[in-house]
Amino acid sequence: MHDPDFIGDYQLCDSLTSNDNIYSDCEVFEAKNRKTNREVILKISRDKKRGKRELEVHSALSHEFIVNLLESFTTKSLRNVLIFEKYPRNLQELYSGETLESNRIQKFMKQLMMGIEYIHGMNFIHRDIKPDNLMLNENDCIKIGDFGLARVYDPDIEMTQEAVSLWYRPIEILLDSQNHTKSVDIWSAGCVMAELYRRCPLFQGEGQLSMINKIISVLGKPTLEEWPTLNELPAMRNVELNGPSITRFEDAIPNASKSSLDIIRHMIKYDPERRLSASQVLEHEYFKNDDISAKNNYEPEFP
Repeated sequence: MHDPDFIGDYQLCDSLTSNDNIYSDCEVFEAKNRKTNREVILKISRDKKRGKRELEVHSALSHEFIVNLLESFTTKSLRNVLIFEKYPRNLQELYSGETLESNRIQKFMKQLMMGIEYIHGMNFIHRDIKPDNLMLNENDCIKIGDFGLARVYDPDIEMTQEAVSLWYRPIEILLDSQNHTKSVDIWSAGCVMAELYRRCPLFQGEGQLSMINKIISVLGKPTLEEWPTLNELPAMRNVELNGPSITRFEDAIPNASKSSLDIIRHMIKYDPERRLSASQVLEHEYFKNDDISAKNNYEPEFP
């Protein structure tokens, strides 16, 4: 007889399924192996095609800064089940509970960028980098998780907007670009870095237009000089970008050092072609010396 509280050898415990991402197509649970009592994270796909695709991505990747897939199997109803190592917390939970020293932020960003460099080197795009998807193990090391939206990078394939949680979504996707490049992950990682210094997200829009306005309020109104292909984006036929022409970038991260501001600014450039690659980020001056950013004990009022 089928026990609804078990999937295979795993007893389902607390549900971790999030409805924050409208593109989510899976259920996630804390679970326990009834044979070994090992606590794990169990992810079961609602969509067979997407579940199979996520398994294929994980099967191709193995890195110290990526979550550890323990096993996978298919249920009788042909749903894909992925079993992951359980980690104590994620990056969002960490910074919400304590103020991070600048050298710890620097360490986390180096680990994140090394993981992204590997993912891109294997010709994948993660497409959902955000603090909630960055696990931390007992040794305080980043583990990049949730590859449900990951894709093989192919410049000839158009992709839909079903990518990247809203606050970490690059402006080209907000403007309906279907050409998702590896720079999508760089923008998201830059937003994560800014968030660690701010202790709150850099861009907190309530929808696409709100997000675009938030971005412009910080980075200034984009020009064709800095983004030559701007008017080729589909949404530009219907949207007029308004906002200040000057940047207030430093006001948005008031406690950050000059080198940390510089690297973030180069990660969230408007033109995807002009953003740093993951390898270039790791070569930046920011990682060559201890960061001297001031400790942040409050959330900035801007933007």
